[in-house]
Amino acid sequence: MGKLILVRHGHTPLNRPGDDERLRSWLDVPLDEKGLEEAAKTADMLTKYPIEVIYCSDLRRARQTAEVLRRRVKAPVMATSELRPWNLGAFGGQRVKDILPFLSLLNQRGDLPAPSGESFYQFYGRYSHRLAALLSLADATDGYVLAVTHVRNLLAATVIIEGGDRNKVPVRGGPSTGTISIVEKIDGRWRILREDGREIVQRTKFSSEDAAAITQFQDQSAQLASARSGR
Repeated sequence: MGKLILVRHGHTPLNRPGDDERLRSWLDVPLDEKGLEEAAKTADMLTKYPIEVIYCSDLRRARQTAEVLRRRVKAPVMATSELRPWNLGAFGGQRVKDILPFLSLLNQRGDLPAPSGESFYQFYGRYSHRLAALLSLADATDGYVLAVTHVRNLLAATVIIEGGDRNKVPVRGGPSTGTISIVEKIDGRWRILREDGREIVQRTKFSSEDAAAITQFQDQSAQLASARSGR
């Protein structure tokens, strides 16, 4: 029985610190210099694992990270759109700070699609299907299966793998770029932890201003739905 390794792709120009962080979503942004350095360090750390195959999201930042890993661990790479993050459509490229309340609402209303994007349930279903396949593959091999993916996927992975409530996947937090997480069976159940042993998920608290923004967005969504039904 093998194990599954999940790696978050390296740093990009949109992974800015603090209030300047921008939502990447399905934007096909490349790694920056820091991201390439992170990928190289991650590759060095992974040499101690007998990795048999690398899967990755087909977005450029994940493919670039996977290619750096491939050169170091000598495993084939397969890209798939099922490892992409949540498609948040029109919110892509916007400051995370500004849209955090709307992301929270979309998490709460899992059937509500993002403007020009997909709903959380659509993302969760797509990713759950691929993650289940990766776990089955890991279970059937003696080596390690590796997947390069995104922070949104890692936040959801804990719930998927450990059988939690899909409606309680946090909006923010998770491991930083380049981080390694290990998924292994303990007493017959899959568990996921960062390589340093810490939990994957960090909780986020919302201010009263965020709550007001959520209410406003709910009202706007209701008005839009009413207008569409009246056509």
